[in-house]
Amino acid sequence: MNLSWQPVEPAYKTYLQLVVITDMVILALIGLIIYILPTEWQWLPQPLWVGIPWAVFTLAMTFIWPSRRLQFTAYARPDEAVFLRRGALWQTTRAVPINRIQHVEVRQGFIERTLGLAHLVLYTAGSSGADLSIPGLKLATAEQIKHELIQTITQQPIAQETHE
Repeated sequence: MNLSWQPVEPAYKTYLQLVVITDMVILALIGLIIYILPTEWQWLPQPLWVGIPWAVFTLAMTFIWPSRRLQFTAYARPDEAVFLRRGALWQTTRAVPINRIQHVEVRQGFIERTLGLAHLVLYTAGSSGADLSIPGLKLATAEQIKHELIQTITQQPIAQETHE
């Protein structure tokens, strides 16, 4: 099967960068709190120069990882399924057959809403959670795909059970 992969929006890179920066700042604050605690509370050696490698790691994670993640995140929507390909280091491809989709929703967090992004979440039968979540879509694109999927799902014939 030859799939036509659609890339996610370039603003998804900004979203990932903001998430990484937020996480790194929180971890840095925790490290700073541990560093300034009284000596009897410090259970690890805490030299101040640990902050330099942390800053380098933060910069790498902020600028390299989101670029690679954006580069390898794409989705495809042939007639029979929805596919998602993602992964900066380990690439995975997931598929959800159309006939298994039970519920479709569009979600936006604060950062996504600020950037005009959303992610499309597909729920399937027999699952305790979302089976597929496509991130980095424009809100209008996510709503359009949701509408198309709902139209496709409602037009599928319902399988009849036969009792013999």
